[in-house]
Amino acid sequence: MGIPRHTRIILIPDHDQSTREYGITRGMVVFLIILLVLAATLMTLLMVSFAGKHDERQQIADLELELVRAGQAVENMNLLRTELVRMGEIQERLLMMLGVEDGGSASADSLAAWLENTPGSSAEAMRRAAALVLSPVPNRWPAAGFLTNEFKPGNVARGVTPHLGIDIAGSVDTPILAAADGTVARAGTDEFLGNFVEIQHGLGYLTVYGHCSRIAVNKGDRVGGGQVIGYMGKSGQASATHLHFEIWKQGEAVDPRTILKGDPPQS
Repeated sequence: MGIPRHTRIILIPDHDQSTREYGITRGMVVFLIILLVLAATLMTLLMVSFAGKHDERQQIADLELELVRAGQAVENMNLLRTELVRMGEIQERLLMMLGVEDGGSASADSLAAWLENTPGSSAEAMRRAAALVLSPVPNRWPAAGFLTNEFKPGNVARGVTPHLGIDIAGSVDTPILAAADGTVARAGTDEFLGNFVEIQHGLGYLTVYGHCSRIAVNKGDRVGGGQVIGYMGKSGQASATHLHFEIWKQGEAVDPRTILKGDPPQS
C-alpha cells in the first residue's frame, strides 16, 4: 500500500470545542519518515562512537597505570642498585680493615697468594671475613728442629737472592703444625716448594709450609693452631729434610722471627 497523495489529520479536543483539521502532503510524509530514519541512524552511530571512546579511555587508563607501575619498578631497581653499590663499598672497607686484599700471584720463591679464589658473593666474602678476624696471629712454631736458614729480604739489583722465610731442619716425617687457627687457602705441589700448604689467618696473615713429605689437609679445611697439617720432608728443590716456613701479612713477606718467640722446640 503506497502513501496517499494527501493525508488529513483531525484533532478532536476533550471539551466541546471545534475540531481542527490539518492536511499533509505525501512529500511531507516521506520527508518526515526520512528525517526519523536519519535521526535513528545518527543516534545509533553516536552510541557506538561513545562505546568505542569509553573503551579507548579505559585502555588509556590501563596503560597509564602500567606506566606508573613500570616507573615504580625502575625506581626500585635503581634504589636496589644504589644499595648494592653502597653495600659493596662497605664490604670492601671492612675487608680492607681485616687485611683481606689481593696480594698478586705466587712468585718463583713463594706460593703465597692472598685470596686467589675470589668470593662468589657478598655473603661468602663476609663469612670468610668473619672467620678470618677470629683467627689469632700465627705465632706458634710450626715444627720441632733446628734453624738452618734465616729470613733474607735479598737485593735483586745486587744479585742477592732473597729467602722469604726460615728453614727448620728435622727428621723425616716430623709433624708440621699450623701456626694458628685458619683456613687452608691452597694445598698441593710446586716445583720449588714441593708438597706445600698455605693457611689463611686473621688480620691479613698467611703462612706457607714447604718441602713436606706429605700433606694432611685439603683446600678449604678449617684448622686449629697446633693441628698437624703435614710431615717434614725434602720434596721440591731441597737437598735435605727440612721445613721452609713463611709468614705473609697483607701480601708482604715478613721475618717469622719477629713474630715467633724464642727458638723452635727440639725434637
